[in-house]
Amino acid sequence: MTTTGDIRRWATALPEVEETSHFRFHVPVWKVRDRTFLGMGKGETTAVFCVSEQEANDAAAADPATYDAVRRQDARRSFLGLQVQLGNVSEDRIRSLVEKAWRHQAPKGLIAERDGGR
Repeated sequence: MTTTGDIRRWATALPEVEETSHFRFHVPVWKVRDRTFLGMGKGETTAVFCVSEQEANDAAAADPATYDAVRRQDARRSFLGLQVQLGNVSEDRIRSLVEKAWRHQAPKGLIAERDGGR
């Protein structure tokens, strides 16, 4: 199973990433320029990736035992991200989701900078 340490290593290898702790749940959260793109769930057996709502809905529909499109529990019910059961998914898939989430939240200029060498 992918661990928090694995996710930390992949996330912090991306440009301008900062690790913080969730104010209520006290689990690791990663941000790019103050925008959260990834957070561990309670117990660190799940993670929430800030990908597009469509991608999250598609993954949850295809494999509801592994994926869930997460929404706020308050009256707003706004979309938060894709929650993933880490034990059900390959390391390559998790690594890909870390990158996608970073790209979804990072400023376009920073993405272009990173991609400039490719």
